[in-house]
Amino acid sequence: MASVPLWLYTTAGCHLCARLETTLQALGADVTLTRVEIAFETQLSERYATRIPVLASASGAEYSLADGEEMLPEWLRAQGVEQGVEIRPPAEHDSAAEPQGPTLRNGRRFLR
Repeated sequence: MASVPLWLYTTAGCHLCARLETTLQALGADVTLTRVEIAFETQLSERYATRIPVLASASGAEYSLADGEEMLPEWLRAQGVEQGVEIRPPAEHDSAAEPQGPTLRNGRRFLR
């Protein structure tokens, strides 16, 4: 299957945008990403300024981190994007196995 084109609505210095790009890489998402700077176009700025980063597909479907990061793999699949890694929710903690009271890790004290 060919790489799927996606557009990333972003702006300079957007740390959430960088995080989303890192997540796409970690998922092994087979995409061709085109970054769209929103700062220089009033219409784009008005539409996306409070929502970036926003991914958009050729069909017009959009995903924002506000939708929930756990929704990204499902959204990508709906756009036909193949992924090399499946992110699973973390396993439930076994509280009995966790230390009780303060613990020392890497020279730092943590309270439970």
